[in-house]
Amino acid sequence: MKHNWTSRATILLVAGILAVVNLISVNWFARVDLTDDDVYSLSDASIELVRSLDDRVTITAFFTEDLPAPYSANRRFLQDKLDEYRAFGGSNFHYVFKDPSDKDEFTEEAERYRIPAVQIQVVENDNLQIKNAHMGLAIQYQDDREVIGVVQELSNLEYDITTAIKKMQRDRLPIVGFLQGHGEPDPTQAMPRLMEELRKRLDVRAVTIDSAGFSTRPDVLIVVAPADTIPDGHLRVIDRFMQEQGKAAFLVNRVQTDLQQGFGTVMDTGLERLLESYGAKINPDLVMDEQSSAINVQRQAGFFRVLEAIQYPFLPIVTSFSDNAMVRRLGELRLFFASSIDTTNVPAGVDAEPLAFSTPSSGLQTGFFMLQPQMFQDRELNEGPFTLGAAYTGLLPSPYGVSPSVSESRMVVFGDGDFVDESLAGPIPSSIEAVLNMVDWLVLDEGILAIRSKKIDPRPLDPIDDGFKAPIKYFALLFPPFLVVVVGLFRWRRRKLEMRTGQ
Repeated sequence: MKHNWTSRATILLVAGILAVVNLISVNWFARVDLTDDDVYSLSDASIELVRSLDDRVTITAFFTEDLPAPYSANRRFLQDKLDEYRAFGGSNFHYVFKDPSDKDEFTEEAERYRIPAVQIQVVENDNLQIKNAHMGLAIQYQDDREVIGVVQELSNLEYDITTAIKKMQRDRLPIVGFLQGHGEPDPTQAMPRLMEELRKRLDVRAVTIDSAGFSTRPDVLIVVAPADTIPDGHLRVIDRFMQEQGKAAFLVNRVQTDLQQGFGTVMDTGLERLLESYGAKINPDLVMDEQSSAINVQRQAGFFRVLEAIQYPFLPIVTSFSDNAMVRRLGELRLFFASSIDTTNVPAGVDAEPLAFSTPSSGLQTGFFMLQPQMFQDRELNEGPFTLGAAYTGLLPSPYGVSPSVSESRMVVFGDGDFVDESLAGPIPSSIEAVLNMVDWLVLDEGILAIRSKKIDPRPLDPIDDGFKAPIKYFALLFPPFLVVVVGLFRWRRRKLEMRTGQ
């Protein structure tokens, strides 16, 4: 009996190659990510973090099996991300999936970690049913634990995991202080969603100023919409902070508006002069933009008064941003009675970078501010664009003669303090993201900022003219079967020739 040793050797050779490739893949990881933001690959900050782990991180993913789309894709995406973390983290990164619907002990463990069961819609046997599902993570590092209750927004998944690990590694969290005592809104009441996001990895506190300085010395100072005069002594404390710590964001209303009366007045809290000495002049004006949010106004229709939605130019929708990482992926930012910022008179040693702009179809109102919506429907706006927010770096000159002790200060200024106030229009994701990005930039955590700027956006095909749609449609329908027929005829002809030659 004759053995086919050649075939057997080929099989053994292929098996050996596969075994070697498998062994290499355990210790070496590579992938090709063709998305614009590399959303399917770990950022440099995440890779550096897991590579530098000095102890084991264990992630327990409580995820119900056999979920319908799109939740099944969420599980696949999560597992791919965790595989990447493990590839770079090695033995110091471990993860396991547990299905709470499979064992009661897994359900009890998820409840102990405060990972809730969420209700999702499932179609089974042609019936729409409500099903409880778990889609959460528990991240353990040494004696600390962080929990991601529900994995929903995939573009934030890497950010949530990396910031959770980073938070557990730190001996002390950076303190973000929201200034209070001068008519500023209470952040816990006016910005609850923003506070929730910031507290995931930072120590967020309300801070006040007295004769001794700040009630708590913050690492980053956030000043939102002061409405009262700030005493000179408090301005000196803020200036000393900028010279010694040098990290702050000022979101300031320059004009106080009264919609019921239909007019506005210029505000002067004293903070404006301090910012102007740093090169950040918030002009006493209001920006009007044709690209704006709509409001409902009453109009007479016969014997009735009806509500009509009209564009209100004092509520600009910003879609033009610089290439700074804080804003380049925002998409849009909705402002409320914003003032323009003058960045032309910047002191030596300070760099000013405009961040956000109104559209060219915008204008300014100065002096006497009339806010009635009907007054501006026919006004032509073509004076823009205007700068609405800017970032400043360098040594900010002190108007009080304080010598700087930092090598560089960082400051963000916006001519609107209301766009973060969730009590006005609810939590707006882009507004929350803008402030989170500001804080990351100020904390000098730009690696984390790069992670959050990733977006999983749909990539639709470019629109085409209606005249091309029919030809493309019929080409897509007819060309594949035509190609099959041509290939078949070619092979048939070739086989026929071979048979004749063989004869």
